[in-house]
This record gives sequence, C-alpha cells and structure tokens, in this order.
Amino acid sequence: MLEERVEAVKAPDYAGLKSLCSLSPPEKIVKEAYKRCLAVVSPPQEPEAYLFVGFFSPEGFVMDFRGKPVLCFGLERYKDFRLLPVIFAHEYVHFLLRLTNTDVPESQEIRWLVVSEGLATVFPALVFPGLPLADYFLFRRDRLNWCQANGARLRDIYCSGRFSQRELLDFFNRGNPDLDLPPRAAKYLGFQAVQRHLAQNPGAGLNRLLLEKNLALSIEI
Repeated sequence: MLEERVEAVKAPDYAGLKSLCSLSPPEKIVKEAYKRCLAVVSPPQEPEAYLFVGFFSPEGFVMDFRGKPVLCFGLERYKDFRLLPVIFAHEYVHFLLRLTNTDVPESQEIRWLVVSEGLATVFPALVFPGLPLADYFLFRRDRLNWCQANGARLRDIYCSGRFSQRELLDFFNRGNPDLDLPPRAAKYLGFQAVQRHLAQNPGAGLNRLLLEKNLALSIEI
C-alpha cells in the first residue's frame, strides 16, 4: 500500500508547496526562529536543521544523524508556514533534551514523555508570546478545550497507576475511544506540571530544566 501511495505522487502535487516556499522561504523562517530561541536558551552546541520534501514526513522531529541529534522538518505537510516558528521552538526543546545522554529508566518513560512535551509547549510560549494557547500545543482549539475541561480525567488516567507504561504510551500516541481520550492530550498535564514547577521553584529556571535532564525528570506530574 505504501508503494502504491508513493508511486501515485506526481510533481504537480507539490506545486502549492513550491509556490509557498518561493513566497515565504522556510530557510529564512527557521533562521529567525533559531535566533529567537537562542535569546532564551543557548545550546551547548549549535544545532543543524534539515528542511526537506519527502512523502509522509512529520512536520518536525529530531533524529540522530552521524552521531548527533539534528532538527528535521518535512515541508510537504505544510499548507502555510504560520506555525513553523512554533514547531521549530518545540523541536528545539527536544534537541536540547537529546543532547544529554542520561538514560530514562523504563519505569519513568511515561513521566519523561509527558514532562518533555510540557517543556516543548511552555518554551514556544516564551519565545513567541501572544499567540493563541492552542498554537503552543499544536492542537486545534477543540482539542485544547477538551483538555481544559477534562484535567481531572487526564490526571486519573496517567497518575492513578491503573494502567501500565505500555498502555499509557499507546494512549498518548493514539488516544483511546473507550476512555474518550484523544491522542496527545497528556501534553496538557505536562504543560501544567512545568508551569507549576517553575512557579514553585523560581531559582530553577527553564534553561536548567532544558539542559539538565535529571532535574527535568524530577518534575511531578
């Protein structure tokens, strides 16, 4: 099926993207976004960013390339580049967190996933203030509305111990219709946890959380 989908792709399918890149060069957007991120948290090493057009790439992700993490952006998913700066800032957080080699214990995997996504939501709000809150979550507004109305349910699902690590990881990525749980909704718990931690520990600083993995892992959901 994947082969058939790839073979069905034709050059004219990318005409809109070609026009978009001509009018709003993504290289320029990414460079400016990096400058804004750099003003908030300076990385131990400068990141490399790869902009490419594939077939079914995510809008943004971090991967290991030649022994180090790099930022990647699959441009074919974009209809416009309005959120590209926010997505860059989001992935910049994951880049910073990947620079540390501290392994996460298996028992802490879901906590780390939720906290790291919370950090990647709080950080863009500092770099690009004034946007709608849903933009920082990379959610539609109705998804954020659900999270705000169901905070107690989210906390029960992720913090009660009723579900295994594997189940919770699956819930995060795919949601669960039986629980009326949308995908990635636990980002809201992470966002709240990071904000709460920063308010209670003003000396910690967001930059320390991003550069010291063990400190970030200590955040209580």
